Amino acid sequence: MLTKADDIIAGPDLTAEQRDRLTLIWRRCCEALQGVVTDLKITQDELKFAGGFFNRVGQAEVFPSLLAVGLAMTSMRATEGNGGTPGNLEGPYHIADAPVRTDGNLLDKEPGPDARYLELSGVVRDTTGQPVGNVELDFWNADEHGIYDHAGWHLRGRVFTDEAGRYRVRGIVPKDYSEHDTDPIGELFHAMERHNRRAAHIHLKVRKSGYVPLTTQLYMPDGAYLDSDYVEGAVIPDLVVKFDKPGADARTITARFDLKIAPAGGRAP
Repeated sequence: MLTKADDIIAGPDLTAEQRDRLTLIWRRCCEALQGVVTDLKITQDELKFAGGFFNRVGQAEVFPSLLAVGLAMTSMRATEGNGGTPGNLEGPYHIADAPVRTDGNLLDKEPGPDARYLELSGVVRDTTGQPVGNVELDFWNADEHGIYDHAGWHLRGRVFTDEAGRYRVRGIVPKDYSEHDTDPIGELFHAMERHNRRAAHIHLKVRKSGYVPLTTQLYMPDGAYLDSDYVEGAVIPDLVVKFDKPGADARTITARFDLKIAPAGGRAP
């Protein structure tokens, strides 16, 4: 019979292939970090300080966020490239089963006087350039104050492309916002004299049977943090929306963003 310590060492019931991969990942991480320790001559005191910090990150339940900040975009680009629009983080604020907005209007209430309306349109195509109809696009974003609606559906909703792959939604230009103000990740940024703001963005999920699902973020071209978003590698030129021109009034901006989705299995369905 295994002792309690033996149970911990035995860990989860992994297949041989999973255990080999876990061992490989562990060794490669150790080798990489040992190189950092050697190059920077990291002291025992610094290692103990780091251990205490990671303990507090775990207690605050933000360790997944810390990994995402530094490594998620690298992981996505190493494993998910398929010729479609680049993916991006889902983030913590998606709510499933948002209402279908047949008119494309994502506004459930009138925004404040400082808000700018955004009329966003585009075409969804496959990787050969052909338009794809009846594609579901699930949008959500923060408001003009950088706040998400967690109780209702303001600035959340799903639309479907027409037979020519076209979509259109009406919302507002979101504002950048800060995260981790009161947790250890924020403490780390403060110690490095870095801000903890996300560049203003719109979240989007794209789904259609027979195609690889896409989750991404569309960035506002006039945002103040495009070059310094705290998520490493999140903002790339391919995900920046193109503002076109003012709409019917000075508060309305028209913009375009075309999307590309990849067939599942690398072949058209």
